[in-house]
Amino acid sequence: MINLIRADIYRVVRGKALYITLAVLLVYCVLTVGSIHALQSGVITITMQDSAIADTHEDFLNMLEGPGVSGVTIPRDTAAQMDNFVFFLLPIIVVVAGAIFSHGTVKNDIAWGVSRTKLYFSKLILCSILCILFLKLYIGFNMAVATVINGFGGPAPAGHWVGLFQIFSAQLVILLSFVSVGVFLAFTTKRVAAVNGAFIAYVFVPLFLLTIITIINTNLEWLLDFEMISNLMNLARWPYLETREILRALGLGAFLLIGSTLGGVALFRRAEIK
Repeated sequence: MINLIRADIYRVVRGKALYITLAVLLVYCVLTVGSIHALQSGVITITMQDSAIADTHEDFLNMLEGPGVSGVTIPRDTAAQMDNFVFFLLPIIVVVAGAIFSHGTVKNDIAWGVSRTKLYFSKLILCSILCILFLKLYIGFNMAVATVINGFGGPAPAGHWVGLFQIFSAQLVILLSFVSVGVFLAFTTKRVAAVNGAFIAYVFVPLFLLTIITIINTNLEWLLDFEMISNLMNLARWPYLETREILRALGLGAFLLIGSTLGGVALFRRAEIK
């Protein structure tokens, strides 16, 4: 399996997709931090009255309070917008896991006696490693941009960095569950276009449908407790969460990660490779 991962790393590093994604991530960080700073400093204003933003994005509104971004404050703002980071996982999944089907190399790997289980786990492990790397870069990019714009800030309040470590560690569990589902989709659909569509649908559709349902009947708002994007965003409020809320989010993430992995391996072992 180590040799498979090494071969994939060599292929990914030699390609352009990784660097294009990193460049887009950096641009996104510049635009996001710049817009937050502009809103906080009053350069740009938004109307809150009768606004969907005021009703549904409390965390976003909270981050607008303050003198401006800094290297110290921006990580918490980053955590509050982690739903956008999910889409940077898709190129990783496509390049690492989807490429073996679009290029047809999966047949060669199996023909040379590579275990299907090892093949699956090699892609999942590398995607997970890249997810962790991208998350670190995402946080680092935001801190660097904020520091350039408005200084590093500080000193940080007591427990600040420990709190951030707890938030991002918990959110990482959810992000890895998205990676696991993405790899599952790659190995079950065996088509890059299908992976793209299915992954985006997996991110958007449940949240969209549950939001409509809760608008129609507010008694069903508890359903959002079991939606992954909602849990991902909610973990940014770590200091204010009850223990059961944290355990529920982490439990859901672990369940999806383990379930999609076991299901993906089982289906791939039985799948016909053309």
